[in-house]
Amino acid sequence: MSTAERAPILLTPGPLTTSYRTRRAMMVDWGSWDSDFNELTASVCQRLLKIVGGEGSHTCVPLQGSGTFAVEAAIGTLVPRDGKVLVLINGAYGKRLAKICEV
Repeated sequence: MSTAERAPILLTPGPLTTSYRTRRAMMVDWGSWDSDFNELTASVCQRLLKIVGGEGSHTCVPLQGSGTFAVEAAIGTLVPRDGKVLVLINGAYGKRLAKICEV
């Protein structure tokens, strides 16, 4: 199936619940080495870099995991071991971020 013909895929931020009917309709296997998957990923990265004006100076690195995974990866990469992070806690995600930063 070409990129233009491909059925939509369900990309949802969590936590949330989707209906069985929705999950069933979206049951499509995407292998990380499938050409369609790689084309889609490359296209997303190119568009993101264009949006932020970083085509010549930055690289887009998609992370496969939850939002918490991405936040933890960003903090672990960008904040030095002895660095400081200001966390505004107004709910569960803020508390989780503070806990990650304590480690």
